[in-house]
Amino acid sequence: MSEWSAIELKAGQHASPADGLCLMEAVALFAGERHGDWPYCVCPALIEFGRVLNDALPDRRRTAMLLPLVPVLVGTREPGCTGDGLNPSPLGRQRAAALVAWCVNTLPNKPAVPDGEEGQRRAASLEEAQDALRFGQAQHAARAAAAAVAWAAKGAWHRSLGEALIRPVSPRQAAEEASHAALAVWQEAINAYRDAALLGRPAMAPLIPAVERIDG
Repeated sequence: MSEWSAIELKAGQHASPADGLCLMEAVALFAGERHGDWPYCVCPALIEFGRVLNDALPDRRRTAMLLPLVPVLVGTREPGCTGDGLNPSPLGRQRAAALVAWCVNTLPNKPAVPDGEEGQRRAASLEEAQDALRFGQAQHAARAAAAAVAWAAKGAWHRSLGEALIRPVSPRQAAEEASHAALAVWQEAINAYRDAALLGRPAMAPLIPAVERIDG
């Protein structure tokens, strides 16, 4: 529908759709729910991860990368899942575990400035995510894992920028290379998020393709 294709996702919460939509508010709209960033139809662990991604992604990338995920997020909450973190569903725990595992296995290999703040905060967020998972706190684990992604993307940006600036390239080209380095981290994380949402729903996979390389 034309109105849907015109949506531009924005950071933060919004009082009404007229004021803007974040990823989860767009899901609520798509599902016909009351406006809000905590849609009842979505697995709470996916809500936590998605909210962090939504707010941390660059404005010019957010809509293209996240809006296609709206249909697969709808219907991911299981019966009996309260959403308050006290009664996560088995599938919710599995999704959080999958997201944390991806982050732990992937993010430490991403470039970062040696001994830089981003690398330290990435490591701290990964540790927090693993600790939360051990205590059965799926939502907390997903939120911390997404924070690790954000720090990894920032670290990749700074590392790439620093390396580019010592070469004979223009500041604009250096900035573009840094942007692409961060974008690669975001794309991989969003595909991991998509895969987590598709757990237990294999029939949906052909309908929601993985995020392809976005250049420019």
